Amino acid sequence: MNLRLASAPVTWGVWERTIDRPDLIPPERMLETVRELGYTGIELGPPGYFGTDGAAVGAALGAYGLELVGGFAPLHLADEDAYRADLPVWLDPIIEMLAATGGRGPVVLADAETDERIVAAGQPAEQARTALSDDDFSRALDRVNEAVDRCRKRGVDVVFHHHAATYIETADEIERFLAGTDVAVCFDTGHALVGGVDPVALVHLCGSRIRHLHLKDVDGTLLARVADGEVGLEEAWDKGLFCPFGEGEVDFAAVLAAPELAGFDGWTVLEQDRVAVKLGDLEAVRAVEEANLGVVAQAAP
Repeated sequence: MNLRLASAPVTWGVWERTIDRPDLIPPERMLETVRELGYTGIELGPPGYFGTDGAAVGAALGAYGLELVGGFAPLHLADEDAYRADLPVWLDPIIEMLAATGGRGPVVLADAETDERIVAAGQPAEQARTALSDDDFSRALDRVNEAVDRCRKRGVDVVFHHHAATYIETADEIERFLAGTDVAVCFDTGHALVGGVDPVALVHLCGSRIRHLHLKDVDGTLLARVADGEVGLEEAWDKGLFCPFGEGEVDFAAVLAAPELAGFDGWTVLEQDRVAVKLGDLEAVRAVEEANLGVVAQAAP
């Protein structure tokens, strides 16, 4: 397995929950650090963080030897009005950025988190209780297929990310998603566990549909507290639910050795989601990221 390794802004505290903060790491410092760690690609992060002009963004990344390998687009799939409002804010800018930069990475579609599913996260009974009805799930898949078609018409690759605190996160929901769409999958080890799915089992379920990898580890003690209702998902996120690689519950060697990934040639993105990283934290985060890379190198077949 020849891993093409990329980083993601969320590892450095830059994502949809933090984009309005005034103390985020400047893009140039992030790119410099990512390059020094040996990565050859990076995902886009929230629209606008690296800039809004595709040619300029492509040139900026190229100056650091980095390729744009994807852009995350959360869409409210269960709510027609919210979904329509998301298209010009999230989906269309990412499509245009990937098209303009010539990036080979995909639009990474996902259902957007909802308050209802945040409360239900990690709790199978609550996930089942709050699941979409058959009709609502069918309509959500219609919106997925519409978004996929929107990407394909611009000649931009697209995958779908199963995601915690959304209506497509459990094994049953992912299986129904696979049956109702033809889009490739962004497989995420951490979101699999938070969704109640063994990562290796999910690799088997998704099989050849996997075309983009997100690797992250999960703190088992914090996940158990989420499952017990003692700690909410967002609080657990703040406390480090996605922990340094090798300290949590994910068996990276077993995942990467799965036969379904034997011919995988997409990007492997290392993510350790952090709610915020200030400039003064940069060196400490870099040290952890260097260790994370070591864990993945040792686990790779």
